[in-house]
Amino acid sequence: MPSPSAPRSREVSLLPSLLTTGNLLCGFAAVVAAAHGQVTTAVAWVFLGMAFDILDGQVARWIGIATDFGVEYDSLADVITFGLAPAFLTVMAALQGFGRWGWVSGFLFVVGAALRLARFNVRANGSAHGAHFEGLPSPAAAGALASWVLLGEASGWPGPFPWVTLLLPPVLALLMVSTLPYRHFKQGRRSVRRLSWLVAGFAALLAVAVAEPRWALPLLFGGYALSGPVAALARRLSRRATPRLGRPAGRPMDETTDE
Repeated sequence: MPSPSAPRSREVSLLPSLLTTGNLLCGFAAVVAAAHGQVTTAVAWVFLGMAFDILDGQVARWIGIATDFGVEYDSLADVITFGLAPAFLTVMAALQGFGRWGWVSGFLFVVGAALRLARFNVRANGSAHGAHFEGLPSPAAAGALASWVLLGEASGWPGPFPWVTLLLPPVLALLMVSTLPYRHFKQGRRSVRRLSWLVAGFAALLAVAVAEPRWALPLLFGGYALSGPVAALARRLSRRATPRLGRPAGRPMDETTDE
């Protein structure tokens, strides 16, 4: 005889998929809003999709029912919300004047997001290893692109905005498919010890974002997107400097240790 708690367990197990469906709905709504020229509304839908994307994974882990189906469904939703939606928004809002180059730029972003998500599922089986993601996560790339479009729309697209916007999607696509490490912020032993500082920092960033979103959001997401290549460059320079400082006197430096 089935346990009385079985129906409730089945209902709870549907919650992550319902949240993923909310993410998918946000992506679809962002595309519709962009098609009607509602840039601010489309950007808001993309960011709301991020909230659903965070919640579905967290809820699945909390109740201990993370499944392969949930991982695949989440990735399919992410391709729409964090791949197609921001790319379509960018083309409609800023790149139509570039003709075919505009939609090629947007298409490259969609391809980068799809490849990033496929690799993430295959290599990590739906989770990040250690303290890093491999490549720029697609929600962060979507946030960088959507917030840039929001800034350009609020500023009237003066000066170099359209040209930077043409190059930004393929650059973000390259960062997504790269092997550069990007830190994630899931709780672990280190994050628990520093939880109060993280909460305070997040609260400060949230306050700035609410007060001046058109500048705060591009700086926040753009800074995170740049953190990967900047950290990689810093490590490379450090490796080059270390042999010079540590090698014995009179002994030539072994260049084969450099990458």
